[in-house]
Amino acid sequence: MRFNNILSLIATSSVALADVSLREAAKDFRIGVAANTLKFNNEAYLEAVNQFNYMVAENGCKLSGIQPQKGVFTFDDCDAHLAKAEELGMDFRGHCLIWHSWQPQWFQDITDPEEMEKTIVNHVTTVLNHYKGKIDTWDIVNEAIDDESTGENGTWDMRDTFLYRALPNFVDVAFKTAREVDPSVKLFYNDYDIEGDDIRKGMKTNAVYNFVKDLVDRGVPIDGVGLQYHLHTDKTVQYDNVMKTMRRFKDLGLEVQITEMDVNSVEGKTEESFALQAKLYGEGLKACLDSENCTGFLIWGVGDSDSWRKEGYPLAFNSDYTPKPAYYAMLDVLKEYNNIEDEVETEAPSDDKPSEPVKDEPAKDEEVEAVRDLANGFRIGVAANTLRFNDEAYINATKKFNYMVAENGCKLSGIQPQKGVFTFDDCDAHLAKAEELGMDFRGHCLIWHSWQPQWFQDITDPEEMEKTIVNHVTTVLNHYKGKIDTWDIVNEAIDDESTGENGTWDMRDTFLYRALPNFVDVAFKTAREVDPSVKLFYNDYDIEGDDIRKGMKTNAVYNFVKDLVDRGIPIDGVGLQYHLHTDKTVQYDNVMKTMRRFNELGLEVQITEMDVNSVEGKTEESFALQAKLYGEGLKACLDSENCTGFLIWGVGDSDSWRKEGYPLAFNSDYTPKPAYYALVNTLKEYNAEKSEEDVDVVESDNEEAENVDNDNVEEVEDSADEENAVEADVEDAEDSADDEEN
Repeated sequence: MRFNNILSLIATSSVALADVSLREAAKDFRIGVAANTLKFNNEAYLEAVNQFNYMVAENGCKLSGIQPQKGVFTFDDCDAHLAKAEELGMDFRGHCLIWHSWQPQWFQDITDPEEMEKTIVNHVTTVLNHYKGKIDTWDIVNEAIDDESTGENGTWDMRDTFLYRALPNFVDVAFKTAREVDPSVKLFYNDYDIEGDDIRKGMKTNAVYNFVKDLVDRGVPIDGVGLQYHLHTDKTVQYDNVMKTMRRFKDLGLEVQITEMDVNSVEGKTEESFALQAKLYGEGLKACLDSENCTGFLIWGVGDSDSWRKEGYPLAFNSDYTPKPAYYAMLDVLKEYNNIEDEVETEAPSDDKPSEPVKDEPAKDEEVEAVRDLANGFRIGVAANTLRFNDEAYINATKKFNYMVAENGCKLSGIQPQKGVFTFDDCDAHLAKAEELGMDFRGHCLIWHSWQPQWFQDITDPEEMEKTIVNHVTTVLNHYKGKIDTWDIVNEAIDDESTGENGTWDMRDTFLYRALPNFVDVAFKTAREVDPSVKLFYNDYDIEGDDIRKGMKTNAVYNFVKDLVDRGIPIDGVGLQYHLHTDKTVQYDNVMKTMRRFNELGLEVQITEMDVNSVEGKTEESFALQAKLYGEGLKACLDSENCTGFLIWGVGDSDSWRKEGYPLAFNSDYTPKPAYYALVNTLKEYNAEKSEEDVDVVESDNEEAENVDNDNVEEVEDSADEENAVEADVEDAEDSADDEEN
């Protein structure tokens, strides 16, 4: 294979995508990638995806994505993946119907064999019927064989999972059901470490072969085996051994596909390690092409920072979606296999990342002023996500701020996914990154009705709900005592349709309120008892003033919070989320008025989740209005004596929960947008105004001092005149006495 010319080229320059894409070089062979809808608004991401002709959803088509609650099927995310594949002219692969890992609690809790069988049959039937005629290949079962299986004497060991414990023949049930529902679909079993004798001395390969052969021998319908092909640069496979494995399955009459390839670069981002990584990608693809029963080759992710193994830079594209040596190794293999001439364009070396055009913006990160350097101790921050912490551009953007909040990692769903089982890993990782970058950290949020685990939503008994809230608040605040000084205790408890008339408010009708109407009181009181030093905030949206819903929800939340204060419920502040659109704006004066109202209650405020959807898309005019709104929001906070922090809800546009509106201060490649420069300019103007005020104060003090000095001089002069007058009177008296003596 011809790797050397490609690798030497990459070592000396950045490489543009070739004139011939992988999909063009592949002709009819399926070469694909695992995609994620969270990235579909990122142009560079889609350009990379479009180099392939085959797509699989990383998570969106799994049971956890389609049936998060028992019997409630939600196809939105899987449908979105399929629609994008169709839009890009790509075939689509289904992954995966039945798996033991990353499953909702309701599924894991099933122990009755009959219930488990009914559940598997229902899921397989519903999903395959929904996608009948649209998806021609599915992983029916994923990773059912134990890692320690030796494969000796034709044996295998099933993985000890909730599936196997409840229904030992669950694999048979799943495959048989699939064939009955849609006879046209290719049914695959998918597993890892089964590429041949190089991995675990071939033991798991042998075990899976024995397991699959048994299915075939017993007439259980199966059409293929997926070799996941997760490697490291120090855990490699030989071409000959992979070919041998593929031939073994061919002898059973089965197809194979390489389904999830990635190769961790153990030595990091070095030229040598990336060259070895490229070699392994090329050899894996070549083995598949050379095996007559290998019908597809897929990589498990697009850019390195998207990967579940991101620390190893394992994929074929960099985090900014520029191609790596691995990409060109695959292209080279396809060209050689299909006798296509080699055409590669190069560009001059550059450190710049592709970005959306913005007027008068510096291209290099080091030229961009950090708002933290202009804030003079004022907290200006951003919501972060640990999934991006290995992306250098993401971190460079994040550390321009001095305040961090975790987007999801510190919520109840992240910390207590199972009742009574506390997992602080993700929240701890956010806090550790903030400390590493010299940023303060804000806690969000302890109690909320949305995006909660099913066990929490199922609580209806008031006593149990109170105990659960007390336990969660107590455990979390004790864990972070002395580390986090501000927490959103309760999030979004007030109904959107509240009018706020006559001092009223309406509570949102949630499982929390239905089980325990005074849940807000319980949460705040518990928080104060556990850590009296923490600032306790209530957080909500559409409460920025009269411009939003005619001020009705603002009034309702004000009334609600005032009632807490009047009743002595401990609360220190209110978070204004500040989610806007370029056609749903707020006026500076109205925001100031809202902040003053809370100030009169003795409360702080913070702008906690600002983002501004660009309704008109990525236009210069819309981004200018977006920037204006960011600047005015920050100015209102700076000008309000009780506003103690300002946070944006995300870093780059493609990270946002509202990504379709390009709502944040950085582009998807983490280059700054006009909104970021609006924040910079607002801080500069504020600092200049403060400096002028300080000068005025100094000048005023000097004038007063000068006036005092002048008064003192006059007093001294008057005193001297008086002394002179006295002396003159004495002299006159003495002269008069002399005259009398004479």
